Amino acid sequence: EDPVKGQAVAGLSERVAESAEQVMKYLFLGNKNRTQESTGANEVSSRSHAVFQVTLEKHGKNENSQDEVQTGKLSLIDLAGSERAANTNNKGMRMIEGANINRSLLA
Repeated sequence: EDPVKGQAVAGLSERVAESAEQVMKYLFLGNKNRTQESTGANEVSSRSHAVFQVTLEKHGKNENSQDEVQTGKLSLIDLAGSERAANTNNKGMRMIEGANINRSLLA
């Protein structure tokens, strides 16, 4: 845990965007790096969790002409598919993967 930023996850990256177009570019890039596989329940099932967090800063002056920064944060979270093993007909590695995904949702 970072004393300034709060909870931290190993392997995450942070980028600075100057426009909405750059934000969307980073969103698509992150989504492209996700793992997806076919299961018996879904043709395309995400096999990894994703967190996309946008922090906005507005710089200006307050009524006393002092510098002021207002901050807002938006978190978008997509959890990996957690289909029931009985519904997927998964076997072997895919079944172990599904169990690990389900276990990770309990943390």
